Amino acid sequence: MNRERGVSALDMLVAVAMVGVVLAVVMPKYGMVRRQADMERLARQVRQAVLDARVQAITGGRNVGLVFAQGRGGWYYTLAEDWDGDGVSRRDLETGVDRPLGPKVWLKFLCSDAGVGVPEGWRVPDPSGSGWLPAGDGLRIGRAQIVSFAPTGGATPSTIYFNDATARMVAVRIHGGMGRIRVLEWRHGWERWREMPL
Repeated sequence: MNRERGVSALDMLVAVAMVGVVLAVVMPKYGMVRRQADMERLARQVRQAVLDARVQAITGGRNVGLVFAQGRGGWYYTLAEDWDGDGVSRRDLETGVDRPLGPKVWLKFLCSDAGVGVPEGWRVPDPSGSGWLPAGDGLRIGRAQIVSFAPTGGATPSTIYFNDATARMVAVRIHGGMGRIRVLEWRHGWERWREMPL
């Protein structure tokens, strides 16, 4: 006699409980790994945008800017080219004198938790070694918030600070003169910033 065996309600409850325990252990680690990968992707993408701006300025013989701004969807950046010889400016972008070289790149699509600047209450050392970074705006570029590259390859000395809203920050630093780019990272508990391998 061949009897079909079914699954009892108790067996189902045990299986569901086991899946719940596994998820409770794995999900926080998955979120941390995903956030870390997202921050690395953001750093790589912004570094590449800075390199692209420099190459466009040198090859095109015009000033090119990496413009940061906030819109309804959060923070974004775009590349723009100077067309009137006075450098890339927001006014000229708004009136169509200076032209974008591509679409807006929204930070939330590179790293969903990304913020710009130092979150309130975080004690973050200044990468230059002089004290602590103030909370708030993370664009150390000047009032225009445009990283500008000249046809000679030199740049506006700039630092852009990003955070993951939990424990980590990334800084993209552009040094003037030759436009050298460094990417640094900092995490809660670290005394100083470290070079980020990309």
